[in-house]
Amino acid sequence: MTTLFVQRKRGAFAFGTATLQTGWTWRRGEIGIGDRVWTLEPTDRHRIGVTAYAGSHPAVRLHPRQSHVPGPGEPVRWRPGHRAGELTRDGRRIRLRIPAFSRGPVRVDVSGDWPALDLVVLTAVFALMARRRQRTLTIAAIVGATGHGPVG
Repeated sequence: MTTLFVQRKRGAFAFGTATLQTGWTWRRGEIGIGDRVWTLEPTDRHRIGVTAYAGSHPAVRLHPRQSHVPGPGEPVRWRPGHRAGELTRDGRRIRLRIPAFSRGPVRVDVSGDWPALDLVVLTAVFALMARRRQRTLTIAAIVGATGHGPVG
C-alpha cells in the first residue's frame, strides 16, 4: 500500500500535476491535468454521487449504486462515508480520508495499479467535499430557520 496526499494550494487541491478547482458551494468543479480539463457535477441534488466529464462524455462516475472509472476489470465499487471514502476493484483499493476541519491534506492510501489515478482521486475528493458542503449548508439553513434572533 502506498500513502499519498492531496494538498491544498492557492485555493485549489493538488495531486501530483493535477488540480481540482471549485466554487464555495461545491456544485461544480474542474480537474486540470496538463492541458486537459474535466468538468465535475453531482449526480443528484443530495450530492450522493458525482461525475467527471470530458466534453459531454463521462470519464469517471462515483455513486454507491453504480460507478465507473477508467481501465479494465470488474465494476468498481464506491463507498462514501462522513469523512472518508473507498473505491475497490479486483482486489485493488483507494481509501481517502479528509481532515476534520478542512485544514491539512487529504490522505490517500492506494493498493494496486489504477489507470488515471490522479483523475479518479480528485473526483473522489470532490465527491466527499461536495457532500460535506451539502451537510454544512443544510445545517446552516435549519439553524437559520429555527433561530429565535439575538439573545440579549
